[in-house]
Amino acid sequence: MIYLNPAGLAPFHPDVQQVISRTLDTFSHLLYAEAGIQYYRDTLQECRRTIADWLRLNDEQRLAFMPNTTTACSLVLSRINWKPGNVLLTTTHENATILNEIDKLSDRGVRVIRLDPDVPSGFLPSLERILNEQHIQAIVISHVSHFDGRIFPLTAIQELAESHHTRLIVDGAQAVGHIPVSFQEIYPYAYFFPGHKWCTGPMGTGALIVGNDGHQETQPYWAGYELGTQNIGLIAGFAKACHLKAQQDPHNHILEQVREEWKVCLGHYPGIRIIEWEGAHAPGILSFACLDEHTEQAMHTLSSSHSIAWKTLTHPSYPSNLSIRISWTTDTSNIDIRSTLALFSSRSKE
Repeated sequence: MIYLNPAGLAPFHPDVQQVISRTLDTFSHLLYAEAGIQYYRDTLQECRRTIADWLRLNDEQRLAFMPNTTTACSLVLSRINWKPGNVLLTTTHENATILNEIDKLSDRGVRVIRLDPDVPSGFLPSLERILNEQHIQAIVISHVSHFDGRIFPLTAIQELAESHHTRLIVDGAQAVGHIPVSFQEIYPYAYFFPGHKWCTGPMGTGALIVGNDGHQETQPYWAGYELGTQNIGLIAGFAKACHLKAQQDPHNHILEQVREEWKVCLGHYPGIRIIEWEGAHAPGILSFACLDEHTEQAMHTLSSSHSIAWKTLTHPSYPSNLSIRISWTTDTSNIDIRSTLALFSSRSKE
């Protein structure tokens, strides 16, 4: 199989599997004896520190371990004292599972505004206008769009949110491990991300970075969000994956070079429209829309006949067309990338 969907699930490093197995094996010989409890606590804190150091998070106690981003989002939203008539602002580019959590707030009388992020020059003024017109309790937005990899101007959004006393909640699922993320530069109300995508860690892992609001000095920040017993084997694997990511160049130019090659290749393919905006894009994602039924069928045939795994979706800008998202990391086989580019090149000449 040619796998071009690490934005959905990335295979993890053999070292990660070894750490998971070794941690669980050690704990299985201790369990909840006094030594086991200490090993459990020490392991969680060591993993918390490893990931916090990578993200330049000054206080690792702000990092809570999560099983996934949907759970993190649900917990964050549940901690806000919503009242009928409150307003939440989000975009049309959010993941469906996050939107489901947001939509549940309508039962409590919360109104949701979904803003279309067409171009940066239009998006930010629209966001500011809405903030000026009415009080927004929270903004929920992706750092990087899962639809097409556009990077939202988080620093500018953060400044607007702060000036209007609005909570900023960020879904970093397509950002952490993909583009540079530093909590020396951003400090939202909440930021969450999974371990199994760009961090290349195991499924069932993730992290939530929590802000100051609601902190009780009698307990660490994470204590109000980590519910029940954690799987320290998976968390140890997650931390190991983040440690391996920390050894890589955060500004990976190889990914950007591959993206440019895809753009050139797809630009010669009739019936395909590359989906971009005027702002920044994450280097390991490129999406395109199929503008006619013939192209749609050709893409289905190409995928099935050559066992290519990519993400099919309905993009907000092309609601009537099939869109496809391809993604890659430095671990993606160069042979897979070259052979797929060659397949597109040959079909574009037919």
